[in-house]
Amino acid sequence: MTEIDLIHSLLKEASVYVREQYARRERVGVQSKSNPNDLLTEVDLAVQDLIVEGVRNCFPGDAIAAEERDFAHAPLDPDARCWVIDPIDGTQNFVRGFFPMFGISIAFVRGGMAVAAGVALPISGGCFLAERGAGSCRDECRLRVSDVASAAVARVEVDFSGPPERAETLRRTSRLICGAGQVRCACATVVSLCQIAAGEMDGFVHVALHPWDYAAAQLIVEEAGGRATRLDGRPLGVFDGRKGALLSNGHIHPELLSLVDNP
Repeated sequence: MTEIDLIHSLLKEASVYVREQYARRERVGVQSKSNPNDLLTEVDLAVQDLIVEGVRNCFPGDAIAAEERDFAHAPLDPDARCWVIDPIDGTQNFVRGFFPMFGISIAFVRGGMAVAAGVALPISGGCFLAERGAGSCRDECRLRVSDVASAAVARVEVDFSGPPERAETLRRTSRLICGAGQVRCACATVVSLCQIAAGEMDGFVHVALHPWDYAAAQLIVEEAGGRATRLDGRPLGVFDGRKGALLSNGHIHPELLSLVDNP
C-alpha cells in the first residue's frame, strides 16, 4: 500500500466514526487542555488511535507527530519519514454543533515537507487528497485556486486562535483586517485551507500554528496552484517552530504579506 492509499483509507474509516459521534455529540466526553477554550474529546483520542494504529501496521519504522497525548512533538530527526496527524481540527465546532466545520488531517512528511496528504471534512464536504507534483483533488475532482488578484475583493481568513495569541494576532493583522474585502474566522485551519485550494477562499493568516494544523492542507493548497510562506515571506516548512503562516491563491500573496506586521 502506498502512503496516499493509506491516507485515503484511514480518512474514510475515521470519517464514518466521526459522523456517528457527531450525531450523538451531546453525550461525548469533553475536557480542557492548555486553557478552557482548548478542548479535547474522546472522539479526538479515538480517531488518533485509529490512525496511529493504521500507520504502525503499514509503516512500523516511521515517526509520528500528532496533536494528542505523547505524540505532540516534532521527530528528533527533522528529515525523517514522519506522519503528521490532527484527529479533529476544529474541536470547538464539533462540540458546539450548528457550524460543522471541522476536519481530519493526515500528512506523510519526508525531508521536512509533506509529500502525500489528505483532509476529510466528515460533515461539511468530502475528502481532499494531494501528492507532491501530482496535483490535488476533492473526491476525484481536480482542485484549482481562485483567480482573485486584489486583497480589496478577497475573502481572507484571519484565525484569531485562543486568548494567548489573540493580542499578537490583532497587532500583526490589523492592516490586513481593514484592507481585505471580507474577513472570516472558521476556527478550523484545515477547512479554511481546503477552501483556498477549492477556489472558495483566497487567503489565510495565523500567527502560531502547530505542524498538525497545516501539514496536510499546505500541500493540498500548493498542489492546487496556491502559495504558502511564513509571515515574513520565507518558505514554510512543517517543523518551523510556530513562526506563523500565510497561505493564499498566490495572486494576492505579496499584497497580503505587505499588510502583515512582523516583529
